[in-house]
Amino acid sequence: MKTTSINKIKNNSSSKISLDSIKTIFQALITVLVIVVISTLVNVSIHLDYVYLNSSVGEISITENLQLVMLAISSWCFLSIYLKNENVSHAAILISGFFFVMIIREMDFLFDMIHHGFWVFPALSVAVLSCFKACKGGKNTVNEMACILQIPHMKLLMVAVVLLLVYSRLYGMGSFWHSVMGVHYVRDVKNISEESMELLCYCLIAMSSVRVRHTLKSKG
Repeated sequence: MKTTSINKIKNNSSSKISLDSIKTIFQALITVLVIVVISTLVNVSIHLDYVYLNSSVGEISITENLQLVMLAISSWCFLSIYLKNENVSHAAILISGFFFVMIIREMDFLFDMIHHGFWVFPALSVAVLSCFKACKGGKNTVNEMACILQIPHMKLLMVAVVLLLVYSRLYGMGSFWHSVMGVHYVRDVKNISEESMELLCYCLIAMSSVRVRHTLKSKG
């Protein structure tokens, strides 16, 4: 979409409102609305788990299930790009595989029924398969990845991934919370704070993934 020139606006103060300006403002409002919905969803899920269902944020809680849903959406978006957009297919399958590995990691409690730590094997299988398919693109895979990273929505996706994998992990360290609360330490307080933050990150990742898919789809 063409951007409105600031100099052009200054030189044409009496000009009519352009269609591009209306579209830009409308898209910004849509983004704000989506963020409001996401923020509300995260708070509602936590309230449902603790206030109404009287349960902790365990492996089968609403919050945890929503995290899996958001990861599934993200992985599917890039899988869809892999299947429908040959220009960036090798890079797309690599990103899709990354999110699928995260799904497996989040579902480790199911794989623990087979053997503790068994989730590592299916996760490694997905990772190897994704890397194998990505490597089939050769050096062009790097160009494909650069093409995807040029999409503006990828910036928010990368920020959300870093917040999820770095900040939330450091923030949720038990030693930190023990130091903060001392003898008044309550694990549920830590879980509420950590899991709500993780869900927020997952939602932002899913939103960005959907928009990246839409952008590439519109480009044909």
